[in-house]
Amino acid sequence: MDRTPDERPDAVEPTEERDHRFRWFRDLRAWIHARPHVHLFYKVLVGIVGGLVVVIGLILVPLPGPGWLIVFIGLTVLASEFHFFHRIITWLRAQLHRFWDWAKTHGPGWLRRAADRGKADVDAAHAEAHRNTGVRPRTRGQAHPGH
Repeated sequence: MDRTPDERPDAVEPTEERDHRFRWFRDLRAWIHARPHVHLFYKVLVGIVGGLVVVIGLILVPLPGPGWLIVFIGLTVLASEFHFFHRIITWLRAQLHRFWDWAKTHGPGWLRRAADRGKADVDAAHAEAHRNTGVRPRTRGQAHPGH
């Protein structure tokens, strides 16, 4: 066992097969971004779909069910094309990490275990979203293509 204590035993390593699985999607996005009129249509379509998902999620928040999860999914869809929403998702992720760090030091045992799992799951989902949409995580000040 060459695993560090922070590493999850069920975590899946990125493989060439997984990268190949969504290559068609990255190629399609590159084709869309190369054509300004198609890119504008695509951006409007992503804005409408992502906005509808966020609105539906907000409607579902007071009802039993995954309202906030649907809101975050909608924000992720919007973040795939809009830098502003990418900044919101990044800020929310940082706040969630702060909460989990606090929970690990001050919370009861069940909350500490949940914080470990939740933090790893969000990091994995965030990385997977970047891989699937073909968007590379950018450093501060680096512009997103097409903006």
